[in-house]
Amino acid sequence: MGVLRGAFFIVGGTIGAGFITGAELVRFFGADRFMLPLVCSCALFFVLTYLFLRLGRKYGGYDGVLEIFGRGAVAVKGAFLLCSFISSAGMLAGLDLLCPEWTPLLSMLGLAGSCFFLEKGMDGISKLNLVLVPILLGSVLFYARDLSFFYPRTGSKFPWWLFYAGMNVFFLAPVLMDAGRDMRRPICSSFFAAFIVCIAAVCVLGSVYRAGANALHADMPFLKVADGKVFSVAVGLAIMTSLVSSLYTPYSACNVFSGKKKTAAKGITLLAAFCLSRIGLSGIVEFLYPFIGGAGLFFSVLCILYDQLFEQHDEKVHSRRQNAEDAGRAHHQIELKHLSAVHDEVSEPRP
Repeated sequence: MGVLRGAFFIVGGTIGAGFITGAELVRFFGADRFMLPLVCSCALFFVLTYLFLRLGRKYGGYDGVLEIFGRGAVAVKGAFLLCSFISSAGMLAGLDLLCPEWTPLLSMLGLAGSCFFLEKGMDGISKLNLVLVPILLGSVLFYARDLSFFYPRTGSKFPWWLFYAGMNVFFLAPVLMDAGRDMRRPICSSFFAAFIVCIAAVCVLGSVYRAGANALHADMPFLKVADGKVFSVAVGLAIMTSLVSSLYTPYSACNVFSGKKKTAAKGITLLAAFCLSRIGLSGIVEFLYPFIGGAGLFFSVLCILYDQLFEQHDEKVHSRRQNAEDAGRAHHQIELKHLSAVHDEVSEPRP
């Protein structure tokens, strides 16, 4: 996976229902002077994204990274599954908000479309994002007008920007770790992805702040600014990219079964995400997303600690292995001066 394709892969999993509609951006950056917290959040997003890509490359993907947690791998895997369900529910709730009169037809169609790409694995997700992400970014830039970088209202001084970076990375972590196995230059892809997300977030928030309180208090603030059916289609496509990435972890977990059991497990997975989405986008963004953000930060720190501890232990094992290999088992270059020391007696076989 090249740099550009890798960056679009990351962005596609980030720009979902909450991002492109402005709902989660207003929730996490709803205080005055949002620019500095947003830049800091995107910088942290870059660091954590690269961390999980590197871990995936080092340990051979998501399953390999889980192994470093030993007995705690089951708990970590359970946390990822729960996070994936919450993210998927947010995407499905966003689809229903686009056309409330069609509820729940759009969310059901979204699940069906996701299955098509999930059956193709990482390659299907990558191709979907490669095609749709440029369209989504173009839509955001087109509808972003008269940006305002300051909104005079009282906001919480709590560092929600930390939680926003942790939330997005935790949503994407399993996909990032699997993608890291084949990504050529993960640090460049992570940087370009963070830069693109930052520019898009500035456009969305700046437009919403300029529109005022009427847009800020809407369920989908940026959709209120970019009023039109064309942008609603772009929002639907953005939701699809994140929905596919979110469902990747629980959908792939069903592959441990075979035959009818696997089909039934996948059906139950999709049904569970659909049922959770009935909470609604505003409820999920308001109450569940901050919790996921805290869990993402905690898990990122945990990964760094476990990786370092495992690395030290691994180094001791490999250093001894290398010493053992060098002890009398190396192949040295034979030169003419060494021939004098060769015993010339040739053993003969017995009858």
